[in-house]
Amino acid sequence: MTVEEAAEAASVSYEQIQKWAKDIDFPCFKVGQRGGKRLIHVEAFNNWLKKRAELRLGEEHR
Repeated sequence: MTVEEAAEAASVSYEQIQKWAKDIDFPCFKVGQRGGKRLIHVEAFNNWLKKRAELRLGEEHR
């Protein structure tokens, strides 16, 4: 999926996806010349979001 599609799927802004994409464990890669277009693997993205949510829940219960 594209950054725009990921933003819509996660109900966050395009800018937020761009920030998350800087994380080493974010499931994306770039294709094309000069940095190209960033693509995100759908299943890996859903798993990444789930993991982030679980971590946040753990923080709230401390």
